[in-house]
Amino acid sequence: MKTGLLWKEWRQNAWLFILIVVAFIGSEAMNATDLIQSFDNNYNYYQSDEFHKSNLESLNEDKMTTKDIEDSLKIEPFQFDTNIYIFICVFLLLGLKLTVFEKNKQMDYFTNGLPYSKKQIFVHKLIIPTILLLLIIPSIMLVRFIYIYQQIPRTYLPDFSSLIILIPYVALIFFFSFSIAIAVGNLVGDIIAAVIVALGSLVSIMYMFSASLLNLIYIFRLFILGKAGSEVDKGNEIWFSIFPYRLIFEEINIGNLIALVILILIMITISWIGMKTASMENNGRFLMNNKFRFAVLYIGSLYVSICLSGYYTSFDYENVVSTGMIVGLVIKMIVIYLLTALVLWFIMFKRKSITGN
Repeated sequence: MKTGLLWKEWRQNAWLFILIVVAFIGSEAMNATDLIQSFDNNYNYYQSDEFHKSNLESLNEDKMTTKDIEDSLKIEPFQFDTNIYIFICVFLLLGLKLTVFEKNKQMDYFTNGLPYSKKQIFVHKLIIPTILLLLIIPSIMLVRFIYIYQQIPRTYLPDFSSLIILIPYVALIFFFSFSIAIAVGNLVGDIIAAVIVALGSLVSIMYMFSASLLNLIYIFRLFILGKAGSEVDKGNEIWFSIFPYRLIFEEINIGNLIALVILILIMITISWIGMKTASMENNGRFLMNNKFRFAVLYIGSLYVSICLSGYYTSFDYENVVSTGMIVGLVIKMIVIYLLTALVLWFIMFKRKSITGN
């Protein structure tokens, strides 16, 4: 470990790391307090004379039993925790800040002029964010959960052992967002383009790609088998158990954790390739390495075509998939592919960047 290089990264971004930690502590504290207060209010209401009188006067089918009350009081650790989405975006912006934002401030000229290899620079740039994401953030979440489990009877909470998977799961989601950002940030030289591509990649991978690909495979499978959707299982439970989809508030398992780790490693590898092969003269342009233009054109167009055509395609489950529907679907996929390819070609080969500078 190079102390000077690590100190450089800390000095440049200490304010941001500290701000994120303080904001996360505040967010966790407020959410824990709100959750406990909400539980206390509901619990006190169910114990009140007002509720008992109202429950006795209710019709038999509307009366709440003791079990109904207990089920109503049960809560999940991340219930109402919408700030998770905010911090997914925060760590996405952190990754962009450490890559494409610094490039556009010409900081990479200074860094590359230091007596360190690109590999050393890349590794040291990841050390502090990794400690933040895999050690500090999980520790804050653990303290929050300990406080919640002290204030609310465990009867109304999931088993504490479930946090063994839940905490790493959320931390890996944050890390996944960060890894997408550094991958895009080291491949793309234009700030506006990097933000658009990073956000689009994050949203599409988490919420669109797996569902879209599954939908397309299912439709073509039904057409080949000549059966209706009601006759063939879609297989979504098996598919989603190995590929993360709607990662927040879904039932989690080891398969999701493994898939996230694999995706993070892929993104870090892409980031390293992007940094190693980047040409500093392309700062501010769409791509930092012109040799990747055709790969981005073909793969990016195919990816967008799968996401959009699969996600927004519906059919009647009671009827057999017709030839006309398959032809229409193929035409839609081709049109989306060509339009995406045209946009990417114009940006990469003609305009060079989103801004045109």
